This record gives sequence, structure tokens and C-alpha cells, in this order.
Amino acid sequence: MRAILKYYKNKDYNNFEELLSDLREARDKFNNLNSSTNIIVDTRAILNTTQLKFVIEQYSVFSKEAIHMLLDAMIRNHDWPELFKELQNNIDEEKGQETKGIPHLEIMRRGYEKDLNILTDEVKINLITKSFINKMRKIFNNNDNAYSAGALLAFEGVAIQEFHIIDKIVKEYDQQNKNLKVQENNTLTNYYINGHKDFEIGHEEHLANSIKPYVTKNNMKKIVTGYLDVCFVISLWWEQMYLESEQVRFSEENQLQDAEEFNVESVIFKK
Repeated sequence: MRAILKYYKNKDYNNFEELLSDLREARDKFNNLNSSTNIIVDTRAILNTTQLKFVIEQYSVFSKEAIHMLLDAMIRNHDWPELFKELQNNIDEEKGQETKGIPHLEIMRRGYEKDLNILTDEVKINLITKSFINKMRKIFNNNDNAYSAGALLAFEGVAIQEFHIIDKIVKEYDQQNKNLKVQENNTLTNYYINGHKDFEIGHEEHLANSIKPYVTKNNMKKIVTGYLDVCFVISLWWEQMYLESEQVRFSEENQLQDAEEFNVESVIFKK
């Protein structure tokens, strides 16, 4: 992975179109950003319900933080007016512009509670997720417009695949619990996830168009760096969540209260 990052970060780009093409090519090399090769999706059938619930809960934390990341970027990029305007449109959508005034996050909260018995407001944020959120907030608080623009392009570029990933995980969780509620078209969870697959269509292209007027030969590599940083951080988080889910299983099997409450002696000697 380091070789991939180094290659694209050091490459010279002739124009924005070439840059975009290469960034998408680079994104596709991150297996965890694809709904067919993501590590949790790939292993979901052998994960138990506690592990799947853990992943869904932690992802809900990311979902709740995402709008704040967009706000951070919008404020930082106020002097790129076309980008500022596009971000404002995306935030208005998240606030419910196209969902009868109901914010997307409220649909998620109510849907997960009703369909999955998951209370997203009561989720304990895992240390790995906390570190991930901190890294992402730092990226979107960057005061370099080009770097931030690249990060935003990646954010939108992975969004549709991310919802396909979470869709497969949620459906596996639902099936293992034998609820079969999410499979129905009129559930809020189904509406929230499938709706985002549609909402996100065109966002990446519109965002790219809003960035293009400000792209120069001198700032292209900063755009690349921002883009690849987001891809790397999200991909790494998926990998870490898988490993942490194994710790969750271990904690459950050994009757530990929490994945972070690991007492080697008590487990080994069965105290």
C-alpha cells in the first residue's frame, strides 16, 4: 500500500481530468473501499451478531460525524466560492432538503432503533473509532484548500460503495437475528441506506466541477495527497474494526464486560 501511495503522490499530472482518472484508479486499489472486497463484507457470514452489531454501531458514529467534517471543510474553503456552494448543497441534503425536512441522521436513528434494536445515541465509541474520527476531522480542518478539496473528492468518491458495504453488513445482522425487517422496502433503515445510494449519485462529479476552476499545476499534488489520505484512513479503519470485532468476540466468549477490559491472568487461569 505504501508503494501505491508513493507512486500517485509523486507522479506529475498534466491536467485535472488526468488527475481525476488516476485518483479513481488509486481508490480502486484499496480493497476495503469496495463492497465486494471489504474485509467485513468478506467475512460477515462467520462474524456473530455481537460482532456485526459492533461494526454497525461504530459506523453509525462515523455517519453522525460526517456532516461536521463537511462543515469544517466548507468553512475552511470559503474562499473557493464554487466549492463552498456545492458543500452547502450537500449539507442541505443531509439536513433533509429532499427527505421532507427530516435529516438523514434522524432517519438512521429511528430506523436502526425500530428495525435493528440498535440505539445509536447510546453507542460507546471505541478507541479505534475515536482515533479514526480525530484523524478525519484533522484532515478536513486543514487550511490548505487544495488538500481539503482532494479529501472531499475522496469522501464523495467512496460514499456509494460505503453504503453498499453497510447495506450488506446490516442485512447479514438482520438475517442472523431472524428479524427480516430490513428486507422489506418500507423500513426506515432500507430507505436510509438505499436512499443514500441514490443521493450520492452525481455528488462526486458536481464536486469535481466545483473544484476544477481553482486547480493549477502547483496545487495538483496537494489534491492527490488529500484524496489518498482519506482513502488510506478509511481503509485502515475497516481493517482495525475487523480486528477489534475479534476482540469483541473474545470478550463475549470469556464473559468480559468490555472489549477493552482484558485481564490475561483471569482468562488463562479461569478466575
